[in-house]
Amino acid sequence: MTLVFDVRTLLFVGSLSSLACTVMLWSSRGLHLPSKVALRWAAGSQLMFGLALGGVALRGAIPDLLSFQIAHTLGTGAAALAYEGVRRLTGARPLPWLAVGTNLALLAVNLRLGSDASHLVARLQLNSAVHAVFAAASVPLLLGRLRGGDDATGPLRWATGFMVLFVVGHLLRLGVTSIAGAHVSVDGMVEGPLQMMMPTVFALGPMVYSMILIGLVNGRLAADLWRLATVDVLTGLRTRRSFVDEARRMLEAGGQPVLLMLDLDRFKQVNDRHGHVGGDRVLVHFARLLREHSPEGSVIGRHGGEEFCLLLPQASPDEGQAHAQRLCDAVRSTSFGPSMPVTVSIGVASAADGGTLEALLLAADRRLYSAKAGGRDRVVAADDPLAPDTERMPEAPHDAAYEAPAVLPSAPRPAKALGAG
Repeated sequence: MTLVFDVRTLLFVGSLSSLACTVMLWSSRGLHLPSKVALRWAAGSQLMFGLALGGVALRGAIPDLLSFQIAHTLGTGAAALAYEGVRRLTGARPLPWLAVGTNLALLAVNLRLGSDASHLVARLQLNSAVHAVFAAASVPLLLGRLRGGDDATGPLRWATGFMVLFVVGHLLRLGVTSIAGAHVSVDGMVEGPLQMMMPTVFALGPMVYSMILIGLVNGRLAADLWRLATVDVLTGLRTRRSFVDEARRMLEAGGQPVLLMLDLDRFKQVNDRHGHVGGDRVLVHFARLLREHSPEGSVIGRHGGEEFCLLLPQASPDEGQAHAQRLCDAVRSTSFGPSMPVTVSIGVASAADGGTLEALLLAADRRLYSAKAGGRDRVVAADDPLAPDTERMPEAPHDAAYEAPAVLPSAPRPAKALGAG
């Protein structure tokens, strides 16, 4: 018994799926702005696929010009738009002229072939050759992105595998049509699973491509959101939450950590005199200095405002104090800009102050305030047992010399004001 399959129904369902994917891709273009143009090209390719499949499925019900010349031009030329979408998505140099030129050339060829059904094999072979070439050209672009490690590997591997499968499928289709031809009845029926396999791949391919593409863009969106949650946009250091999470993991792993809490002195005056742009430049420069002068494996984060934290995973209290002093000296001797002297106060805590991150932060914060009260631009690594509780000193007037008193009255420390320091 010979199995008979209905190609037109399959292509019509494929057309509806492609048009639905067009809407999905087009409506997704605003979710991830760096991928916006790529999604436009991908939506355009899906629209061409959908119209092509619909045109072939409705052959006999619509003019031959639409179901032969136009439908085959759209179905074949969609591969060029899909390739341009991949180029945009992978950061390759755009080649829009290639997509336009390919479609114009295909239109000229299909118009020359006319509406003669005897040219069906030639059309299918042209379609398979063009699709195979553009899918093969997409593979190295995706592999390059995969090796670069900038995107989620899962969707990239699926996209690469799909392109390879698409190349193999169209090469098989090219071989089968060259050997056995294409036998489709007037009412769109074919005999045998082999004859049905090729239109099935062609009808379902666009939908699979769209799903993989959306997965890739969603992976990028998730990665961007993760970076926003863990990386301070201005300085490139860890955010407070990210620093705390990483520091806790490091403490749970054991070792003898030393925590440094650093605060730029009189930073409000920097903002007042040089504007917030000048203040931002100081923060960026200071963050770079921290990275350059800290050993590998250190955890550095922006704790808030002009306050930073540095965790040395394996260091003795003396090594932590010496490192803090080197940082203090480096900041003092670094030029942050004309008429912009910058210094830093540092509080140091070690494992002797407690085994939890909260205990280290509390001790380092207490000593940071002691460094501020002691005149700023200094390192404090131990509590003074004779000194009462301290509070952060108010800022000096812009043009007045300021000397901190040797001893502060005992009082509860108020909440830290924004920009204080």
